[in-house]
Amino acid sequence: MAIPQEHNWRYIFHFTDIRNLDSIIKNGLLCTNLKEAQNITHKNIANLTIQERRAKMIVACGKGGVVHDYVPFYFTSKNPMLLGVLNKKNTDQPFIIYLCMKIERLEKDDTVFTDVSANSEVSPNFYADTDNLNKLDWTLIDSKKWGFNAEERHKKMAEALIFNRVGIEEIDAIVVYNNWVADGVRKKFENNGITPPPILLDNGLANGRYRFFYTKYFLQGRDHETLVMGPYFLKKYYQQLLEQINQHRQANSQVYRYEDISALVKAIEQNIRVIPELNGVYQMSTSKFPLTDTIDIHLQKVAANIQNTDFYRKADEELKNVMKLAAYLHDIGKGPMQKWNGNVQYIYVDHTYDAIPMLHRIFTQDIRTVSEDSIRRVCLAVVYHNIAGDCMLKERDRKEMADVINDENDIDMLIAMSLADVQATNSTWYQQMTFCKGSLKKEVMDLKGLN
Repeated sequence: MAIPQEHNWRYIFHFTDIRNLDSIIKNGLLCTNLKEAQNITHKNIANLTIQERRAKMIVACGKGGVVHDYVPFYFTSKNPMLLGVLNKKNTDQPFIIYLCMKIERLEKDDTVFTDVSANSEVSPNFYADTDNLNKLDWTLIDSKKWGFNAEERHKKMAEALIFNRVGIEEIDAIVVYNNWVADGVRKKFENNGITPPPILLDNGLANGRYRFFYTKYFLQGRDHETLVMGPYFLKKYYQQLLEQINQHRQANSQVYRYEDISALVKAIEQNIRVIPELNGVYQMSTSKFPLTDTIDIHLQKVAANIQNTDFYRKADEELKNVMKLAAYLHDIGKGPMQKWNGNVQYIYVDHTYDAIPMLHRIFTQDIRTVSEDSIRRVCLAVVYHNIAGDCMLKERDRKEMADVINDENDIDMLIAMSLADVQATNSTWYQQMTFCKGSLKKEVMDLKGLN
């Protein structure tokens, strides 16, 4: 059956990491079962629990089989699945590309589609007749908002499923995050001797009727910046921070405000507003549940909590000062207050990235005597202060933690930071993390080869 006229302008979308593109050009987009049969591995950003359901979910029409016999596409371009992966910091949005096909592809007999996502324990309705496209909730599918309840999210993520394989020649356009990624896409096609389909930026498809990526549009002057720095770019900027601090300190002689970390910590304990970064979060409120304290009060609680950890008690004096300073600084990236409308910080997971230039200023202007290792540990503890908790509670990839630590002390410090932070906000999460911390440490040490 032909696509209903009111929908014939539409596209369907499959998003993937650009590092999978060479394989896709060579082999086509393959369903999960074919990839496994042919031992083809891709960089995977899917939820493993959901994939287990899809492996067993029966497709009740068309070619039959199970969902994993089909290549999945979505009708929505603004995909809540991508937002969830970004917030877990398990992918870098600039590496995400969208493979787009005109909706008329559904007129072929190897396709079916659903009215909701095929991700829940309850199967969606499966359709092969395109007349049933009107049964989908197009208001939700086309919605540009970010927040949805569970039912709305499943309706928004209704799927188009294509049996077994989609050839690269069937792709009508590729949408990319920026021109740098566009150049990378062209290069991969060139290396394979194939002319690429049109390569478009975020608002370039269907006369701008679609938008794809999540950005910091709510922060002035940062509306084209990715919402969350993923593992590759966060590590890159963290490493650049350390290099730039050390280069600056070696090349410049100036009058520093504090003799060492201990002196700065003592000054903060007497007046938490003593440096601009802490003054910027003084009496600053947040809408993020379950944090009810102002940021400055929260920082003081975390600094107190860190001193009650076993790791702190066993540490030498230098490491104790490192941990106290990191506790006071860990949320400075949420400020300054004036960057937020109404001076209230919204839910925002990228404050660790925003702390990077602040740490640069502190270590190049405020502290005269400090070792490179202490600089590294403070920066590590601030930029990655939530990584251990995210690994235990939010499915963040443990390999990311293994990639940034140097030794066992780093692991213990990051776990202590997460525990001190969560203890100040949510007792249930704190108990869960206390129970899981041993297994997390073992996994990270195994990944790093420290056992």
